[in-house]
Amino acid sequence: MKPSSSSKMMLSSPYATDPAYGGSKDACWVDVDSNPQPRVRPEADEIYKKSQGCVGRLLQVQGEPVYRPPSRQKPESKDFGRDNVRKMRQIQSMNRRKKREDDKVAGEPIKVLPQSVKYKEVSSKVAEHVKQPPQQPRPASANFLRSHSRTGGTPKVRGRSPSPAPRPKTAPEAKTQTDANFIAHNARLVKNHKPPRPPSALAEESLKIKQIKDMQTYEKGAVPKYLKGRQKQWAKQEEERIRNIPDPDMPPGHKMMAQEERLKTLGVLKEKEKELQQQLHKLPLKAETLRAKTREAEVNSQLAEVEEAIKIFSRSKVFIKIDS
Repeated sequence: MKPSSSSKMMLSSPYATDPAYGGSKDACWVDVDSNPQPRVRPEADEIYKKSQGCVGRLLQVQGEPVYRPPSRQKPESKDFGRDNVRKMRQIQSMNRRKKREDDKVAGEPIKVLPQSVKYKEVSSKVAEHVKQPPQQPRPASANFLRSHSRTGGTPKVRGRSPSPAPRPKTAPEAKTQTDANFIAHNARLVKNHKPPRPPSALAEESLKIKQIKDMQTYEKGAVPKYLKGRQKQWAKQEEERIRNIPDPDMPPGHKMMAQEERLKTLGVLKEKEKELQQQLHKLPLKAETLRAKTREAEVNSQLAEVEEAIKIFSRSKVFIKIDS
């Protein structure tokens, strides 16, 4: 028998649709009852409300404000007087306990340090000093370590400056050295006082005094020291200029040897000549062996070279070829 459209419906999925979401008009191979029993339990609404988050609660604006200020508990009123009394009593009890402990410690006998048998019979010097009666005060102790106590004179005591307010006089005071006229004394000091000069003025005055002394001690007609130094410098420069002037007799590609170097080389050559002459005199007059003949020929050759060099370095000008 074919079911009617009022009691049966065709679903679009193999699972039955919840009636709360409505049915589908599309036909399907599943044939179920159009009025099924709802599967939502009665406590679902309560569970839904409990599991609702903060955002959902804020969005449900139904006569209530979106923001609710947090409730603050009113602080309890404190009795500060009672707290102060309690603290005072605690301090008093602590002081009493400390005092009892101190009295207990003071009542205990002092522990005697171990004493050697060697010094058992020796009396204490401190105890002897304490047992002695106090000395009588000396009559001159009043002036001990005071000025003019040994000379017998009375020191000059500077009086106080006159105060604007008058002091009551109980008895007539005797005139002493302190009754001085400070106003007149200060006036004389101000009259003879010279104000201090600034450092710049003092430095300028000392410079002027030094210049005057230098002019008084100056030797007229003498060449100053700085000019003597310049003259020596000019003489050295002139010698250097003359030394660097090219000699017209100097051939191209040569340089003139310095006089000091020429004389030094000439002295070395003369010493070499004397040495060779001594070696030649030590040889036999008639050389018969080959070794003697060879030695004589070598000495004569060296002597001839040294004599030729002496002739060259004996000249006033010696030119040396520049190595290119």
